[in-house]
Amino acid sequence: MSVDAGAQEIVIDEDVDNVLHSGALRERLQDPSLGEGTVTLIIRDPNITIIGDMNDDWDYRDEAPLFGYKSLLHVNLKGCTQLTQLGDFVFGDCSSLTSVTLPDGLTQLGDCVFDRCSSLTSVTLPDGLTQLGYRVFMECSSLTSVALPDGLTQLGEGFFYGCSSLTSVALPDGLTQLGDNVFFGCSSLTSAATSAGFSDVVPYLRNRYKCIILRKLFLRLLGKYNQVVNEANGTEAEKHAISLANFPTDNSSSLDVGLFLLTMNASGGDGVKGLVGYILKFV
Repeated sequence: MSVDAGAQEIVIDEDVDNVLHSGALRERLQDPSLGEGTVTLIIRDPNITIIGDMNDDWDYRDEAPLFGYKSLLHVNLKGCTQLTQLGDFVFGDCSSLTSVTLPDGLTQLGDCVFDRCSSLTSVTLPDGLTQLGYRVFMECSSLTSVALPDGLTQLGEGFFYGCSSLTSVALPDGLTQLGDNVFFGCSSLTSAATSAGFSDVVPYLRNRYKCIILRKLFLRLLGKYNQVVNEANGTEAEKHAISLANFPTDNSSSLDVGLFLLTMNASGGDGVKGLVGYILKFV
């Protein structure tokens, strides 16, 4: 485990299981000299397959390997190329955490993985994700948008419980089952649905993305955008500006970006809002 004291960056690239369970990382992240939201944690072990346990009891959630670290600002797991599972409560109560970069091979999220991550603003879920626990984003009160991969068929109980800032969710075509209270307390989403004349959130969401071409466009662009935001540094406005600058300025690279840029140029936006606002106007 290496530490960059100036940038507050902690990098783990070997013996990850031992570092996570021995208490060495816990001791470092709980150092009194660290303020809230000051640490970027990078784990890049190409051999680790699971972080945390899938059957943690609620009473023992604080024993999850990264639970409750107020010092965490960003977490990057992109280098864990064999990682397939994040266990229960892994990032629970990390209230200063604003972004998490997940590896493409991730297939399963346990219960309450991001429970009470109240500073988390956006998450890109990998395309291969097929199993989700309950209350995954419970009380993520700053979360505004999530793109769910097409392979998902169900959302567990209370999946977005208490996500009061959530305004945008793209529901996969194959989604057939919603657990109880999936959108309970999503006051911004409920208000938007009511304003649009819908008595329920789910029909409202499906109506917004009823055109398959536009929904796929939304998913692709939102995924690209969130990934760049998660990897950027600076204030929220700076991260959006950096992310916007990373997209091509002409229509030559790909059709989806080209279509988006035509709409963006006609929208008169200020660029700092980033792609998400423009995409929502488009659809």
